[in-house]
Amino acid sequence: MNVDVKKQLDRMCNPRGIAIFGGVGKIGAFANLILMSHLMYGYKGNIYPISPNGGEVFGLNIYRRLKDVDGPVDLASVSVPAKAVLEVLNDCLEFGVTGAQVHTAGFGEIGSSEGKALQKEIEQTAGKGLKIIGPNCFGIHCPQGRITLLPGFDYSKEPGNVAMISQSGGLANDFTHEAISAGLKISKVFSYGNGCDLEAAQLLQYLCDDPETDYIAAYIEGVKNGRSFLNTLKKTSSKKPVVVWKGGLTPLGNRATMSHTGSLGGEGKIWAGALSQAGAIAVQGLEDVIDTLTALTFLKNKGKRIALAGGGGAIGVFCSDLAYQFELEIPPFSQKTQNRLMELFPTPGNSVVNPLDTGTPSLPIEIFGPQIKEILLNEPIDILILIMLLHPLEVLPKATSDMLGLDPPEKGAYLEALLEIIAPVKQASGKDIVLVLENRAHRIEDADVEYTARMIKKKYHENGIPVYPNVSRALKGIRSANTWRR
Repeated sequence: MNVDVKKQLDRMCNPRGIAIFGGVGKIGAFANLILMSHLMYGYKGNIYPISPNGGEVFGLNIYRRLKDVDGPVDLASVSVPAKAVLEVLNDCLEFGVTGAQVHTAGFGEIGSSEGKALQKEIEQTAGKGLKIIGPNCFGIHCPQGRITLLPGFDYSKEPGNVAMISQSGGLANDFTHEAISAGLKISKVFSYGNGCDLEAAQLLQYLCDDPETDYIAAYIEGVKNGRSFLNTLKKTSSKKPVVVWKGGLTPLGNRATMSHTGSLGGEGKIWAGALSQAGAIAVQGLEDVIDTLTALTFLKNKGKRIALAGGGGAIGVFCSDLAYQFELEIPPFSQKTQNRLMELFPTPGNSVVNPLDTGTPSLPIEIFGPQIKEILLNEPIDILILIMLLHPLEVLPKATSDMLGLDPPEKGAYLEALLEIIAPVKQASGKDIVLVLENRAHRIEDADVEYTARMIKKKYHENGIPVYPNVSRALKGIRSANTWRR
């Protein structure tokens, strides 16, 4: 990437000052919400609200014109009517602003000659030195620079190594929220909309060379230059995993992308082949994006040999079918390991071949813990998947205690005790562990089980153990991650 453009993007992600154009003083207006989000997220630089009406908002002076601002501005946030955007961008050029994110819609995506002409004018302005994200976008989220998307006041403030580029602002927002739940930490998110200046290929190139980013996700509807994009994708994928969700691959999806960002979706089979040749991990849907990144970031082993442990024969059969479908292996345990597992748990109603069927989803820790240790230390596997069911672990013990007039166990006690056992064994064995935490406690009176699950997930994440809501998502995520590793 051009060194000057890289420096501009670095500055836009870590701006010394932000100028926010639009209805900054009108509660509920886009510019007002963007201003409020940055104040709540804790942006540490100077914020300059700009509107011809002047006044004050949230204790900040509203400037009538950009030239009245007395400090450097590295990022402009533009939410004025489409016909007024060009004037604002020209003011930014004159003032020396590094870059702008144009949130306003009404350009190429509406399909009219007027909208296309307005977008062409923005492109020409970008050619004069001002880098532009958008139009029709949510802009940039960067925890390091404390700038955020709308309404990203509640995004994690902890910088990480996972980035995303997205033509959809709503999807960029959903991704950044879901990342918190999955234990993923964000370096940067770019919602670039119509991409009249900075678009997929350039943003990928930037992230390819970004030392803060190790993993990249992309939601793409269309690209300006297919060859340039695929060449950049191939170069990037050779250095870092790139998970690509290509939208608009069906006739109906293609039509929707035209009205969303003015992009041509393309033929599904052609894109699938192109992404594969470029070394990208092709997925469909936000869940697939999150699950693949979870496996990539948490799991260090590159193999596909898995062991499964949990209660219920049907679970073992179902998991085995899924593993075969997702090109994973479930090698039988050695006879020595099977004998040892039977010594630990000699009662009928279980299976010790692999999957390990414990017969009950809440096998006592003093039995289950040593079984896990036996498998991790003595079996040639890459990943152990533990399947735990929240209903028998959290709801049933409380109901039983109430019937017997006893104090119920502490919430999450079983899973915390299990973590204390498996965390050091994971470290000693060098093998990966995945926790599948299925929640069947759907009554209103069991809502606190969800709170317990979130607290448990956080503790497992802190110990390098990813948590999935079901087996299918776990195995599919592992398969997708292995695609790039191979």
